[in-house]
Amino acid sequence: MSEVDAIFEKYLENLWDATQDDFLRLALSRAVESYRRNRNNAFKRYPYIVEKAKQLRKIKEYSIDHMEELAKETKDIVEELKGNCIIAKTPEDAIKYINEVVDEGSLVIKSKSITSEELHINQHLEERGCTVYETDLGEFIIQQLKSRPMHILSPAIHVPREKVAELLSKMLGKQLPPDIPTLVGEVKRFLREVYFKADVGISGANAIAAETGTTFIIENEGNAKLVTGLPKKHIVIAGLEKVVPTLQDAMLVVEVASRYANYKAPSYVNLISCPSKTGDIEKQVVYGAHGPS
Repeated sequence: MSEVDAIFEKYLENLWDATQDDFLRLALSRAVESYRRNRNNAFKRYPYIVEKAKQLRKIKEYSIDHMEELAKETKDIVEELKGNCIIAKTPEDAIKYINEVVDEGSLVIKSKSITSEELHINQHLEERGCTVYETDLGEFIIQQLKSRPMHILSPAIHVPREKVAELLSKMLGKQLPPDIPTLVGEVKRFLREVYFKADVGISGANAIAAETGTTFIIENEGNAKLVTGLPKKHIVIAGLEKVVPTLQDAMLVVEVASRYANYKAPSYVNLISCPSKTGDIEKQVVYGAHGPS
C-alpha cells in the first residue's frame, strides 16, 4: 500500500467514525439548519451581494498575481508607521520571529487565526512556558477539548451545547445547564480577568490593505478588540493571500465575508494600521499611548 493510499484509508476510517458519533450528528444537524435559514434570509435582504462577491474574486485574483509587490508595499508602509513586518518564507521563519517577540513564560491571548492553527503556535508557545488562551468562544471550546477546529468560520460547529456544558462544568468546578446564554456568560467572566493580565495579543486578519498597511479584523464577540488593544504587544499572523491593494478593496472583503457568514452586519470591524500614538502635546507624535506600542 502506498503512502497516499494509507492516508486515504485512514481518512475513510475517521469519516466512518464521525458518522457514528451521536454528538457530532446532533451538532452538525442543528448548525446546518441554522446556517441555511440565516443565509437565505441574508441573500433575500441583500441580493446584490452575489455580484459583489464576483467583484471581490477579481480583486483576489489580481492580488495573488501581484503578491510579491503588494507584500513589499505593505511591509514598507507598516515600517514607515513604526510597526514591524516580517515576510516569513517558511513556517520555521514565522515561529522564529514570534519566539523573538514573545518572552518565555508570557501570558498570551489570541483571537481567531487559522494560520496560527496551521503553524501550531499554541504548542510552540506552551513549550516555552507560556500560558495561551483562545478568546473566540468556538476556539476556546476547542482548546479546552484539546481538539482541532472543524470549520474555518465556526470552529466548534461539531460540539453541541450538552458537550459544552459538560466541559465547562468540569473546568469551572460547578454544574452548568446546557443553556447557551448561560454558557456564554461563564466563558465571558472567566476570560475577563485574563484579558487585563495578558502580555501579548495574537490575532489573524480578514484582510490587509497594502496602501496603508491596515489590518481588518471582523468579529462579533468583542474579543478581538481586547486582544489587539490591551496587551503591550500585538502580533498579526496572516497569509499573503489576505493582502489586497486598497482600503476600499479590504472593505469589500468585510462586506462579502459578513454576508456569506449569515450576518446582516458584523458587530465590530477593527482597523489597525500602526502602534497606538498621540500628538496631543505640542503636536509631537509619541508612539505607545493606550494601546500596544
